[in-house]
Amino acid sequence: MHAPLLVDLQGPRLEADERTLLQPPGVAGVCLFSRNLVDVEQARELVTDLHATARRPLVIAIDQEGGGVVRLPALSVAPSAMALGAVDDPDLTERLGLATGRGLRRIGVNVDFAPVADVQSNPANPVIGDRAFGADPELVACHVAAFVRGLQSSGVAASLKHFPGHGDVAQDSHLALPRSDADLARLEAVEWRPFAAGIAAGAASVMTGHLLLPALDDALPATLSSKVLGGALRERLGFGGVVFSDALDMRAIAERWGVSEGAVLASVAGVDVPVVCNGNVAGYEATLAALGRAQREGRLRPERARGRLARLLKAYPSAAAEPDAGLLAADAEAEREAARRAITALGRPPRLVPGAPLALLGRAEVRSSAASDTARPVAALVEALEAAGLPVRWVHEPAALPPVLAGAQALLVATSERAPLPRETVRAYREAFERGRAAGLPTLHVGLWNPDHARHLPGPALLSFGFRPGSVAALAQALLTGEAPGRPPVPLATQEAA
Repeated sequence: MHAPLLVDLQGPRLEADERTLLQPPGVAGVCLFSRNLVDVEQARELVTDLHATARRPLVIAIDQEGGGVVRLPALSVAPSAMALGAVDDPDLTERLGLATGRGLRRIGVNVDFAPVADVQSNPANPVIGDRAFGADPELVACHVAAFVRGLQSSGVAASLKHFPGHGDVAQDSHLALPRSDADLARLEAVEWRPFAAGIAAGAASVMTGHLLLPALDDALPATLSSKVLGGALRERLGFGGVVFSDALDMRAIAERWGVSEGAVLASVAGVDVPVVCNGNVAGYEATLAALGRAQREGRLRPERARGRLARLLKAYPSAAAEPDAGLLAADAEAEREAARRAITALGRPPRLVPGAPLALLGRAEVRSSAASDTARPVAALVEALEAAGLPVRWVHEPAALPPVLAGAQALLVATSERAPLPRETVRAYREAFERGRAAGLPTLHVGLWNPDHARHLPGPALLSFGFRPGSVAALAQALLTGEAPGRPPVPLATQEAA
């Protein structure tokens, strides 16, 4: 029998070779991405087909974190974790965990790779950002536990990620192998506090992070290290559930060990279910063959992993359940409340009036390795502003500003990138502030994704910690009402408050 392996699919329906891959003994399950999901009905049909093909319990997993990492927006979608940190209401976080799970149950998902338990302690971190609840380990721990309780009460298993903590690195493991030089005292006081809280709340699974942690293992990254997964996660933190790897096709692993050998090394180190994505069936079959050889050679004994996985599948079966319309409406209202309460002001943003035009500078679209999708945050903001009665003149470059500044009531400079801003981008946005102020206009930084951008730009600033419809609608209303009840969950200060 194959060792457990989680794979992905090429499109919105099963191809013939994918059906072969799923047939017994097959793989442990499938991780769904945006390319697989059109709408709720199609997603439910796809999951039904997966089960009919496999004829056994499957892990149907997804990254539905909320905020910028969402695979099917038609389901219940919480604001980003950092938005929830800005609200700092654990009861509301638990409520949104329940709403997230209730949405996922509509299509039969039984494992959500959420919540992010990383502490966003390094402003240069290019991949975590708003995916974390904040920079304070106690705040993060509180909200991680709350989200776990809510999500799992819906019947969907939570997965704490990315152990042993991906918040204090300056590289993206999709692209390179990050390194954390935290010592054991720091790890226990900061990085591991949220994981310990999530485990105490009953989290069914943990996902590893691809990072080097010399304090525990100076040779192998956490995903491949028995010192990290056995010594730290199992023994020190007492975790007894399922351990998933992060995707082994990420360059941090694939460029050094290869995907198939990475899956073997991860399994030997203590990963119960290696995850491989963005490949093809031939590659997945090669990985399964490598795992089989490792079993025959005695390198790998997957019995314990199979037992843990069987217990998870028994506790969290993949079974679609459609909630009544009243529950879905209540979930949507909770999402709107969280988005409204997350809006955070730095300095004194100007109050705008309906009807008078706005000048707006912002990028047309952005792409994130974490989200694996192209997003158009500024377009979403423009739609929300115009729906609120604020006509928008939108340009993408500071040089295009002069014609749109004439007669405008204010200039908004919108940052929509997830990662830290490159120096040239900071210069361009600062130039926009200078142009706006030279024209005599109130000029405001609007942060739609990474709030740390506010540290590099003039103030005032208004932060939404996200660009989903609820977040940008709340931001538009805040511009009209001046209401911004959120508090920064990470250290922030604009270069100059106005």
